[in-house]
Amino acid sequence: MSGVAKAPFNNAKADIILCSSDNVYFRIFRCMLALTSPFFEAMFDLPQPKRNHSNDETFDGLDVIRVLETSRTLDMLLRFCYPAAVKDPSLEDMNDIEEVLEAAMKYGMEDVEERVRKAMVAPSLLESNPVHVLAVACRFGLVPEAKTAARYSLRHTAPTKEALTTARLPNNVIQGLVIYRSRCSQAARTLCDNLDWLKQSQTHSFYEWWTNCCPCNSKADVRYLTHGTYPREWWADYMDKTSVALEESPCGAALMKNLSEAVGRASSCPSCRRRAQDQMVHFTGTFARELDRVIAEITLDIAI
Repeated sequence: MSGVAKAPFNNAKADIILCSSDNVYFRIFRCMLALTSPFFEAMFDLPQPKRNHSNDETFDGLDVIRVLETSRTLDMLLRFCYPAAVKDPSLEDMNDIEEVLEAAMKYGMEDVEERVRKAMVAPSLLESNPVHVLAVACRFGLVPEAKTAARYSLRHTAPTKEALTTARLPNNVIQGLVIYRSRCSQAARTLCDNLDWLKQSQTHSFYEWWTNCCPCNSKADVRYLTHGTYPREWWADYMDKTSVALEESPCGAALMKNLSEAVGRASSCPSCRRRAQDQMVHFTGTFARELDRVIAEITLDIAI
């Protein structure tokens, strides 16, 4: 691929040219580069030697600076440097983010770096591939982004050792992530086995429903004994299955995995069918908030 970059990097009034590694010429303005990059500002401040037409590269009469970035990466990088009239590029691919972030750091473009770091923790990227986000964060020493990616990784089943290695995660990060996940799973299971948090946050409506007599079979499981009342069997079974789900993915989404089944079983009881849906929605919401709270207290111990 070779040629001239598309607008706005084909302006006839430009005074310098950057040439990408795949030989695409970007016509730009020195002042724009100097304002956003200390690297280029220092370069332009250096005394300029007399031009040797036989050795110095020019294009359309302008000096050419060759860079190592591809035209795709350079286009996205430079769009961040231009005024608001030029829209920021849409960074929806982690490979693009990695390339642009590396270039922004190399050229000292702090404002661009900050905006790219925000883009890399967009929910869509974190949901689709948190391990890739974690790998990029670790490569560039971005601790806040690494912690965010690790937290999002809990929404998926545990990645295999092969997947973590393929993502180019260092061994110490892999070990730290495994330990972090184990601690989060343990904290989630503890919430299932110890309902003290529920007793402190329940509403009177939930208490009334819990202790209300109904035709449902109860399950004599001391883990769920609350207010001197054993839980309904369908509720205890929901908690047992949720405990397993939280082992695989210690996050709020796991609480919803078996909810429909539990409410469906409750509908066979003339007493529960009227209130089970609302009470279970309230319960899972309270559970999710408590789960978020305890997991937020667990640290990701990695050195990057």
